[in-house]
Amino acid sequence: MAETLDCVVVGSGPAGLQAAYFLKKRGHAVRVLERGSRVSEFFRRFPRHRKLISINKVHTGLSNPDTRLRYDWNSLLSEEGLEFRDYSRRYFPDAEDMVRYMDDYARLVGEDVILLDHDVTRISRPGETFRVDCAGGQSLEARHVIVATGVSQPYRAGYAGEELVENYYDFDPDPERFIDKRVLILGKGNSAFETADSLIETAASIHVMSPRPVKFAWNTHFVGHLRAVNNNFLDTYQLKSQNAVIDAEVTRIEKVEGVYKVTCEMQAAEGHEMVLTYDHVIACTGFRFDPSIFDEAIRPGLCQFGKLPRMTAQWESEEVENLWFAGTIMQYRDYKKTMSGFVHGFRHNVKALAEFVSARLTGGAYPHDSVPLEREALTDAVVERISTSSGMFLQPSFLGDVIRLSGEGAGRRWQDVPMAWALEPGGPAATGACLTVTLEFGDFGINPMHVKRRHEASGEHVDPFIHPVVRHYVDGALQATTHLADHLDADWRPVEERDAGAPTVTAMTFADLGETLSPAEVARRQLSAFWQKIGLGRGAGGAAPEDRNHEVAGP
Repeated sequence: MAETLDCVVVGSGPAGLQAAYFLKKRGHAVRVLERGSRVSEFFRRFPRHRKLISINKVHTGLSNPDTRLRYDWNSLLSEEGLEFRDYSRRYFPDAEDMVRYMDDYARLVGEDVILLDHDVTRISRPGETFRVDCAGGQSLEARHVIVATGVSQPYRAGYAGEELVENYYDFDPDPERFIDKRVLILGKGNSAFETADSLIETAASIHVMSPRPVKFAWNTHFVGHLRAVNNNFLDTYQLKSQNAVIDAEVTRIEKVEGVYKVTCEMQAAEGHEMVLTYDHVIACTGFRFDPSIFDEAIRPGLCQFGKLPRMTAQWESEEVENLWFAGTIMQYRDYKKTMSGFVHGFRHNVKALAEFVSARLTGGAYPHDSVPLEREALTDAVVERISTSSGMFLQPSFLGDVIRLSGEGAGRRWQDVPMAWALEPGGPAATGACLTVTLEFGDFGINPMHVKRRHEASGEHVDPFIHPVVRHYVDGALQATTHLADHLDADWRPVEERDAGAPTVTAMTFADLGETLSPAEVARRQLSAFWQKIGLGRGAGGAAPEDRNHEVAGP
């Protein structure tokens, strides 16, 4: 083995490449190991029907590149600003467009960093550093390892006969194979309905089955649940076109003379068993993390039915120091709540992760800037962030800003950091007086398509739609919270400060004020009232004088 590297990244998908990009920018010696002969093999295979469900809204009327990322779910973060909209104008692009984009992003990372045809077979830690062995006999030594291999193996549900069926992971999706055939698709996620939709024109009948009912993304605000672009199949079920969605749990599958005999237990009627027959059964039951490359001594623990590795709020292994996780497996921290399982969410996580690793390597502090603590100036700074940030918009309640309230002058600000880490010992909100700023959803109730807006300026009412939330902490203990009113444009700045073609809302009536005001004026009033409530501007706003010199170290 040659030099000891600062970091080895396993996997050259979006997360692995972006992690390496930022570590290289910080001056660290990093290598990316890819088992294949090209980067980003995942998008060369998936989705199987080659249509992305990550949106690519090109025409936003916005000029701020960060704000445009709110509606661009495919671009990775970079100082060069490589944007996916230059590769496709389609709202739902083709997977091949993502492949071309990833090839160019890899060039930003550099050929000297990415090692192709390096199939990692074992990660161990014989001493203070990690050893990464590859199938070709190559070995690398590194102080840190970031595993960005994704969920690379199909998830097995464990019913009898599971090995007999086809799997979304590697089945032949050619619709011609299914002409006049009876097809059962197991699972009710996007891969299941994407597959069902592709077979509507050829299959004789299609059943989609799992024990739990369908969950819709427009209802839960979790983009991993069924998206509208994939739910055309539901029309064919409800309008009786030989297709069905069944709430049932498979208990056994047999294959007799080329026909699948499927025994299942109906969820609507306990103890009621049903036997169905099909020509094809396709399992679309998801994927899992593959821990087999780890030496037993450092193998991470698994959770969520063995699908994901356990990790801290900084995405570091709970069991092994300096072993980190990037990409879709980051969703362990916000499982089925926000967007860490998808590019538009984890790209912001990965940038923070690179800062955590860099700080650990150098012994330095997590990067921060400063904001003025005079009330009007602080209001300006908060309004600018909530109106333009893509990180807190796409990772609602999960990522946000922390502002330390020093005695006078300027306060330190940490942007787009995990809120769980911020409040942990050593985090920026754990000691002294701090503000946290996030964007969050409220409760939509039973029908998210019929929500009554109760615009109030009190700061106590929680709007269901995404809205800013500011919290005041002292020594990690919550002291006060204010919820700003939601805004149709998600932009709380005065109209004259926004892009000319973007604003739609110029005034709203607030019942508790008895006035019709611009949303910007109401936001400023709400923040001003909150500053007064917490005593901002009187001394240290609750912070002890010594907090002005507080330094947040690396993790």
